[in-house]
Amino acid sequence: MKDIILISNRESGRMKKVFLIGADGMLGGELKERLEKKYEVVGTTIETLDICDKEAILTKAKEVKPYFIINCAAFTNVDACEVKEELALSVNGTALENIAEAAKQENATLIHISTDYVFAGNKPVEEVYTEDMEPNPVSAYGRTKLVGENNAKKAEKYYILRTAWLYGLGGKNFVKTMLKLSQDKNEISVVDDQHGSPTSTTTLCEIIEKIMEKEPEYGIYHSTNEGFTTWCKFTRKIFEFANINTKVKAITSKEYKEMYPQSSDRPTNSQLSKEKLKNVGIVPANWEDALKDYLKEELK
Repeated sequence: MKDIILISNRESGRMKKVFLIGADGMLGGELKERLEKKYEVVGTTIETLDICDKEAILTKAKEVKPYFIINCAAFTNVDACEVKEELALSVNGTALENIAEAAKQENATLIHISTDYVFAGNKPVEEVYTEDMEPNPVSAYGRTKLVGENNAKKAEKYYILRTAWLYGLGGKNFVKTMLKLSQDKNEISVVDDQHGSPTSTTTLCEIIEKIMEKEPEYGIYHSTNEGFTTWCKFTRKIFEFANINTKVKAITSKEYKEMYPQSSDRPTNSQLSKEKLKNVGIVPANWEDALKDYLKEELK
C-alpha cells in the first residue's frame, strides 16, 4: 500500500509537502528522517522560526504551500512550566492559533501533538481516559497544552494526537536517565502509583504516518503504545532488557514529593484508551516490544 502511495505521488509529478515545526526535537528529528522517504519535508527549528510570531508563520506557510502542517514544537519541561507559565502558554497555547491560521490559509491539514496532562489524572486506575471525556488539567503544562488543543481546532482540518511518557533516541528522556543512574547507583527509588503507557517516538511516528496515509475523520486521537504499567515497573523492565542489576525500590508519589518538593504534581492515572485509533485500523505496538526495539539502538 505504501509503495502504491509513493508511486502515485511521483506520477502526479510532485510529492505531498509537509511543513514540520520542531524538526530538531526528539520526536521531530525522527519524524523528519522517516517522512523524507515519502514526502517533501520542510522542517523548522526554534532558531529558524518563532512560532509565537504570527506573520513569520503565515509567511513560511505561504512559501512552503504544505498539504500537512505537523507541530512537534512544545515547552515540555513540566516542572519549569510551573514557574514559567506565561512562556509555556505562548509556546504551547497561543502559538497554536498562529499555526491553525496558517493551516487554514493554505487549506492544509494540521497534525498537533498533545498530552495526557490535559486530564487531571485522578480517575481510579481501573478506568481509562477516552477522547470524548472533558479535559480538566491541574498543572501549568496541562493548562497550556489544553489552550493549544482548543486553538489547533481552529484549523478545522486537524488531528490532535495525545501522547504520554514519550522517549526516543534523539533527546533527554526517562529511559536514558534511568540507564545513566544505574551506572553509579546500586538502588534507585521510583514511583509505583502513577499508571500510564511508556511510548517510543518510533511508535508515535508510525501512528503519525498512518494518520497521514489514511486521513481518517478529523479530531482527537489518543496515541501511545499499547498496555499500561507504572514508572517503577517500567524501570524494572528497562533494567531487565538491558541486563542491569541495579535494584528498583517502589515509592509513592507522596514520598517522591517529600524528596523533591519543587517537583510538579504528576497524574496518578495517565491511561489513555486507544479504541478510537484501532477503529480506524491503527494498532500501536505493545510498550514492552517498543522498549526492546529502542534499547537495541540505544545500547549499541
